Formats: sequence, C-alpha cells, structure tokens
Amino acid sequence: MKRSLVVGKANVGKTLFCIHFARYMGMRELRLLVQEADGRTDCRRLSVADAEASLSDAHPHRTRCLQSIALEFPSGKTARQLLLTDTTGLVAGIHPDGPLRESMAQTLQAMMDADLILHMVDAGAIGRGIAGREGGPAGWDALEEQIASFGLRRGGYVILANKMDLSGALDGYRYLCRRYSKQRVLPISALHGTGFREVKRVVWRFA
Repeated sequence: MKRSLVVGKANVGKTLFCIHFARYMGMRELRLLVQEADGRTDCRRLSVADAEASLSDAHPHRTRCLQSIALEFPSGKTARQLLLTDTTGLVAGIHPDGPLRESMAQTLQAMMDADLILHMVDAGAIGRGIAGREGGPAGWDALEEQIASFGLRRGGYVILANKMDLSGALDGYRYLCRRYSKQRVLPISALHGTGFREVKRVVWRFA
C-alpha cells in the first residue's frame, strides 16, 4: 500500500486535516495504525468526534508518532488503497525534548519512504507575515524552504495552503503560487473541509 505523508510545522492543521479528510472519504470510524518512534505499533478505533477531541488541540506537538488511516478510492470494479499518515510537527534546530527529537527523526525517515508528500502550511500566518513584515517562524521561513526543496526533488509533492478561512490566508496563498509557480499549491481549510475535492483528485493518482 502506498503512503501519503502529511508534513509541516506544529499547529498548521495536519491532524485535523487527516481526521476530516477521512470523514470526507466516507469514514465514520477511524482505524488508526499508530507507529511509535521506538518501533512499537498499535491499532486504535475512534469515532471522528473522539479523534478530534483526543488527537487535535491548540497545544503544539500533540502528535508524537506516525498515525495512519487506510483510505479506499473506487477504481472501476476494484478499489485503490492509500495510507494517509499524520506526523510530528517539525521545528528548526535541535529541540531540547529528547523523545520529541526522536519523533521528528521518525518523521524525516518517513519522508524518505513516502510516495506522496503533502506539505501543509499556515497560509494565514504567511499572509499576515507579508503584510506586517513579521517574518520569523510563523511565516515562510528556512524550515519551510527545506521541506519544499526536499519535496520538489522527490517529485511526489504538493503544498497544502491551509487555514484559508482566516485573515491573510489569500495573500499567503498568492505568495506561495508566485514562489512556486510550477508547483501545485492547493488552498484548503482543514477545519471546514474546503478544497478536499481537489486534494482527493491529487492523492488518487498516487494510490
């Protein structure tokens, strides 16, 4: 089964996207394959509501392992399957928390093996950074550049401009489209599910 990996910095909406996209694909109960950084694996069954409550919140680094959902895409009389995998949020530099560093290393290794990388960014933060010349980690910084550079070399790479429902997001999205004019940039809202139809079309090709 091929793997689509959702990567990005902390709190850009990766986990919420995975939960809501699975619901968009028709799943009412999520069967999560949990892969810890130390090699342990577990399977969990959660309703969409329970997954939102227990896996996603405003605190950074709630996700500390790979969490995968097997999605089915109808294809004629059969169905293709794709593993949609949520990951630990990445940070620039060396994080002081040892277990979190291991989780980030797990994410980086998974990037090497993924068939498709979905690079999720906060388009609202990028747009506000442009307007206020804020720069810094909330905008399009060196870490985002490194992820994009790796993804572009791989070939299976898409930028998801998330939080299009927030102020400044349109400016952030336009900035990304200009900067990566030859690369696919999809505007979405993980919270409201907008843009999921186009995401489905993209990931179906890799299933």
